[in-house]
Amino acid sequence: MRKFSLGCKAQTAVEYMLLLGVIVAVVLVSFKMSLPRMRVSANAYFNRTAIGIMGTPNPCGDGVCNPNFEDSTKCCVDCGGC
Repeated sequence: MRKFSLGCKAQTAVEYMLLLGVIVAVVLVSFKMSLPRMRVSANAYFNRTAIGIMGTPNPCGDGVCNPNFEDSTKCCVDCGGC
């Protein structure tokens, strides 16, 4: 009986690898499911930060080409791209 109890003492490398595989799968699935929400939140945060640093963008058609916010493709009326 003593030999049998000594053989079941600890986990093997295969058991550790299976546990690691399950954890990695759970993390990847949860990351894939939450990625679209994180992208939208990060985009809104960076837009608010850029407006806080650079100011509110000039509206297209105000007669001034602001290179920080407008170019010939975004506002051809102000920047001469039309």
